[in-house]
Formats: sequence, structure tokens, C-alpha cells
Amino acid sequence: MQQVRPAWRDGHFRARVVTVKKLSTDMLEVLLMPERSWPTHVAGQHIALTIEINGRLTTRVFTIASGANTRQKEKQIRLVTKVKAQGALTPYLHSCVPNQWVNISAPMGKFIWPKVKKPLLMIAGGSGITPFIAMLDDAVNNAQLHHTQVHLLYFAKPDEHVLLNELSAFSKRCEHFTYDVLTKQKDGDVEAHLCNFANAHWLVCGPHAMFEQVESYAKTINVPVSSEHFAALPVVSNTSLTENETFSLVHNGQSLAIDNQQTLLSQLQQAEQPVTYGCGMGICHQCQCVKKRGVVRDTRTGELSDSAEQLIQLCVSQAVTDLEIQL
Repeated sequence: MQQVRPAWRDGHFRARVVTVKKLSTDMLEVLLMPERSWPTHVAGQHIALTIEINGRLTTRVFTIASGANTRQKEKQIRLVTKVKAQGALTPYLHSCVPNQWVNISAPMGKFIWPKVKKPLLMIAGGSGITPFIAMLDDAVNNAQLHHTQVHLLYFAKPDEHVLLNELSAFSKRCEHFTYDVLTKQKDGDVEAHLCNFANAHWLVCGPHAMFEQVESYAKTINVPVSSEHFAALPVVSNTSLTENETFSLVHNGQSLAIDNQQTLLSQLQQAEQPVTYGCGMGICHQCQCVKKRGVVRDTRTGELSDSAEQLIQLCVSQAVTDLEIQL
């Protein structure tokens, strides 16, 4: 089967690498051409990318940085990601070559252009610019920006803003779109820039600290917020299975107290939470979900995950820290 259909795996889609390009010191752009059976995505959604590294399949989650119109016209999708020196997958992306086959999941996520009749404020931090680029890509092509006033606050470290030429092109094509390129060192925290947008619907994507600042300020002036955020928690190096500890599991807006003795699947079932599952042994992958933040232990190997977003299997994962997952 691998000779006939390279990288074929049950439950996954295949995609061919088109190009891998360096955008800045630590930012990469990866163009992929998914197979025709891959479902159409909605701008703002993300996928799980799986590649083989040193004989082992490694999966991480990335937001698609291009719109559905671009996929339809060019048959391609784009990922833009920061390369983390100690990351499990991103340091290996530069070694992907054209025509190499990789695996991707179906599109996931609900962080999309909101159906509201009011101005939009987009707040991006670092690589959090990616879903907004995709949304704006489609909005310009679908004429959504001719009816909605949109302003973008784009924070990044000095000289680390990416895709500025595309933002400039969007603003030239549509007078309803404006943006500010900001740095915390020069322009201060995000809160200082929010007071003029009390009549807008806010969308925020970036580090957890930025999300917390935006959410806190939004509550004081009663502004609706849609969010996609990521967090880096300390990596746990020494924990004991014999010591019973309790953690918080946040999933789809609900919170549940869990322990570190049972798997996440068994505890979700005990709490009568709706969850898809199959073999319960880590084979069928039907209980796979996105871990948004936190650290889990693989019950088969004892290996700890990192704290970034990634795919996990509920039936073979135990909590090591507080967790947030997306079922």
C-alpha cells in the first residue's frame, strides 16, 4: 500500500509538500497540496500535521494561513509557523522536500469569521496572525470587507512581524480594513489600544497572557470576544503515579475535576460527558482530540507530552497538570 499510495494511513488525509520557505529568523511558510478528498476548510480553522521523524510519527496542530478561495483556485493550503528550537516537529519542517507526502487531519475548530452586524477588532500576537490572514483572504475575495469595518492590532517582537505585504495589499484593496503593527516594547500592553473599540466584536489569537488581558478588559466594558489562544506551561520532569493529585480539565467551555490515576477517557465517561471512543487501547484513534494546553503522560510508555497544542488519545493519556482540550 505504501508503494502505491505513499504516506497512506487509515483515518488521515494525505498532502504533498509544495515548498518550504523561510519568512524570518524563526518563521517558516509551508505550502501543501491536499489530496482531492480532503474537506474544504473555513478560514480560521486548523489541522493536525503528521510527519515521520527518525522513524516515528509526530503530530502537531497548525492554523491554516490561507482562505478557502485560495484552496479552490490553487489547490493548496498554507501553514505559517514559528520554529521552536526544542520543538518535536517544527525544527524538522525545513528538511521537508517538494513532492514529499505528509498526513493531515480534516479541518478543525470554530474560530471563524463571526456572523455579527458590527465592526470587528482582530487582535494578533506573534504567530497568532495566521487565522486572521486566512479570514482576510476570504473576506476580500468574498466582498465581506465591503460591508464590515475591520481593524487589526498585530503585536510581535521587533522585526518579527510577518506577512506585512499581504496586510498592506488587503488594506489597499478595501478601505474598510485598517491595521496597526505594534511591539510591546514601543507601544505598551494590548489594553492601551482597546478603549476605542467598545462597539466592536473582538477576536483574539496569541499567547495566553495576551488573551487574559483582552478577556479581562472586555468583561469590564461588556464586549463579546471570540478567541484562539495558546499557552506554554512549565514542562513537568518528575511526577509520581503513586501520589494521587487532582487537576482541572477544561473542555468545550466546561470544567471537570480529574485525577492523575485514571485515563482522561475513563474520567470523561464517569462524568457522563459525550465523547467518541473505540478500542480504548490506543489503536483505533477514535478518541483522538486536540490538547490546547497542559501536560499528559502516555500510559503505554510513561512519556510526557510538551505543553503546546497537539493531538492526544484520551484512552492512553493521564493528567500531569491542569489541562484544556477540544473534543
